[in-house]
Amino acid sequence: MLTDDDCGVTEAWMRGWNEAKRRLGFRVFGVGIGAPRVAAAGSVLAALCDNLRSVEDFTDVHAAADLFRVI
Repeated sequence: MLTDDDCGVTEAWMRGWNEAKRRLGFRVFGVGIGAPRVAAAGSVLAALCDNLRSVEDFTDVHAAADLFRVI
Protein backbone atom coordinates (compact mmCIF):
# COMPACT_ATOMS: atom_id res chain seq x y z
CA MET A 1 0.00 0.00 0.00
CA LEU A 2 1.37 3.37 -0.98
CA THR A 3 0.04 6.73 0.11
CA ASP A 4 1.19 10.28 0.67
CA ASP A 5 -1.42 10.43 3.47
CA ASP A 6 -3.25 13.28 1.76
CA CYS A 7 -6.49 11.37 1.88
CA GLY A 8 -9.05 10.29 4.36
CA VAL A 9 -11.35 7.36 4.91
CA THR A 10 -14.77 7.37 6.47
CA GLU A 11 -15.73 5.38 9.55
CA ALA A 12 -18.02 3.24 7.38
CA TRP A 13 -15.16 2.46 4.99
CA MET A 14 -12.89 1.54 7.93
CA ARG A 15 -15.54 -0.80 9.33
CA GLY A 16 -15.74 -2.54 5.93
CA TRP A 17 -11.93 -2.68 5.68
CA ASN A 18 -11.57 -4.22 9.14
CA GLU A 19 -14.40 -6.68 8.47
CA ALA A 20 -12.76 -7.77 5.19
CA LYS A 21 -9.41 -8.26 6.97
CA ARG A 22 -11.09 -10.35 9.64
CA ARG A 23 -13.19 -12.40 7.21
CA LEU A 24 -10.35 -13.04 4.75
CA GLY A 25 -7.69 -13.44 7.42
CA PHE A 26 -5.08 -11.02 6.14
CA ARG A 27 -2.87 -8.42 7.74
CA VAL A 28 -1.40 -5.28 6.20
CA PHE A 29 2.26 -4.32 6.45
CA GLY A 30 3.02 -0.70 5.60
CA VAL A 31 6.18 1.29 5.04
CA GLY A 32 6.21 5.07 5.23
CA ILE A 33 9.14 6.29 3.15
CA GLY A 34 10.84 9.62 3.61
CA ALA A 35 8.02 11.49 5.33
CA PRO A 36 7.62 10.83 9.05
CA ARG A 37 4.06 12.20 9.11
CA VAL A 38 2.90 9.39 6.79
CA ALA A 39 3.73 6.80 9.46
CA ALA A 40 2.78 8.93 12.46
CA ALA A 41 0.09 7.92 14.90
CA GLY A 42 -3.24 9.12 13.57
CA SER A 43 -2.22 8.95 9.90
CA VAL A 44 -4.37 7.12 7.37
CA LEU A 45 -1.58 4.59 6.81
CA ALA A 46 -1.37 3.91 10.55
CA ALA A 47 -5.12 3.29 10.63
CA LEU A 48 -5.00 0.88 7.68
CA CYS A 49 -1.94 -1.14 8.66
CA ASP A 50 -1.43 -3.78 11.30
CA ASN A 51 2.30 -3.25 11.27
CA LEU A 52 3.75 0.06 10.13
CA ARG A 53 7.38 1.04 9.80
CA SER A 54 8.96 4.31 8.79
CA VAL A 55 12.15 4.62 6.77
CA GLU A 56 13.71 7.94 5.91
CA ASP A 57 16.97 6.69 4.43
CA PHE A 58 17.42 3.31 2.73
CA THR A 59 21.19 3.71 2.95
CA ASP A 60 20.80 3.23 6.72
CA VAL A 61 21.51 -0.49 7.00
CA HIS A 62 19.77 -0.70 10.39
CA ALA A 63 16.50 0.65 8.97
CA ALA A 64 16.59 -1.75 6.02
CA ALA A 65 17.50 -4.66 8.30
CA ASP A 66 14.49 -3.87 10.50
CA LEU A 67 12.16 -4.13 7.52
CA PHE A 68 13.50 -7.49 6.42
CA ARG A 69 13.49 -8.82 9.98
CA VAL A 70 9.78 -8.02 10.31
CA ILE A 71 8.80 -9.33 6.88
